[in-house]
Amino acid sequence: MQNSLSAYTKKYDDLNYGLSFADGHIVRFYERILKYKLDFKAGNMLDFGCGNGVHSAFFKSKGYQCFGVDIVPSLKQAYEKLVGGGGV
Repeated sequence: MQNSLSAYTKKYDDLNYGLSFADGHIVRFYERILKYKLDFKAGNMLDFGCGNGVHSAFFKSKGYQCFGVDIVPSLKQAYEKLVGGGGV
């Protein structure tokens, strides 16, 4: 676990790793599955391995209450800044 934590901490803190926009497959999942097939247009969302919160921010813009969890402690602040809270 410590090796993974060190590797990801280095990527995020030193190398500016992270997404700027929601991945296309996340957008398609929302549009095709949640919105149209299941008619889920709001609710709670757990973003496991949330990184800086880009996907949570996308789902929040669609009406979901998002909660993010990540192994890298320093990402909590970035997540909360982008999403407006809910980072662990």
